[in-house]
Amino acid sequence: MRLENKIAIVTGGASGIGHATVEILLREGASVVIADRNVERGIKVASSSDRAYFVETDVSDDTSVSNLITKTVEHFEGIDILVNNAGVSIAGTVTNTEPHRWQRVLDVNLSSVYRTCREAIPHMITRGGGAIVNIASVQGMFGWENYSAYAATKAGIIGFTRQAAVEYADNNIRVNAISPGAIGTGLGTNSQLLEPEYAYDPGITKPPPKKSNAPTEPDTRSRLKRSGTPEDIGYAVLFLASDEAGYISGQNLVVDGLMTTSVS
Repeated sequence: MRLENKIAIVTGGASGIGHATVEILLREGASVVIADRNVERGIKVASSSDRAYFVETDVSDDTSVSNLITKTVEHFEGIDILVNNAGVSIAGTVTNTEPHRWQRVLDVNLSSVYRTCREAIPHMITRGGGAIVNIASVQGMFGWENYSAYAATKAGIIGFTRQAAVEYADNNIRVNAISPGAIGTGLGTNSQLLEPEYAYDPGITKPPPKKSNAPTEPDTRSRLKRSGTPEDIGYAVLFLASDEAGYISGQNLVVDGLMTTSVS
């Protein structure tokens, strides 16, 4: 097992990329803390293993993040791996994203990475090192219409990753980012569930489409041209968190099939 005796935290671990990452880390021997606001889903994910532990967490809140780190150390006696995955997708251009909606995206997507790292890094130093993996996005590298705040936070994560990698290299702490492309996670739906006062504005974004019982046509495109799966990102997290990536730090690993490789 590649992560035997390692202790990991995965924020946003109750669904999507976070859930897939939790399952993969558990299979590879890690003990994993699931940090999420969705209590029902978090408890369900944690029930899959006696090495999983759920802590209700709002990553936008200093006290809640501090509680997450305290409970992790109390329960598992340390921290080796931190996966900053929690995030929201709130649509809007620069001019029609109101200040309170802009700030909310920054608090959840970007400032949360600072909060968790600030609290977790001292415990990693105590254990002789660690690995941090921050989930960014290809939208932090390229522009897409109507996602100004989201893109800004993801670009910020990439910059923060490089900075933290430099600052804690002497402590044997590796810090890397992953930029997923189009991944089927239900992020938009989850954002509307958890952020109804921010994520949906009838004047800016369209309401989610109604579910249809009609069968959908299978995507016949090649594997590298279709949308990816949460597991695609989870396995990339596993690599960067493991000793196999022991000489990799400060990097942004793009996992997007061919999305940003071809203009077509």
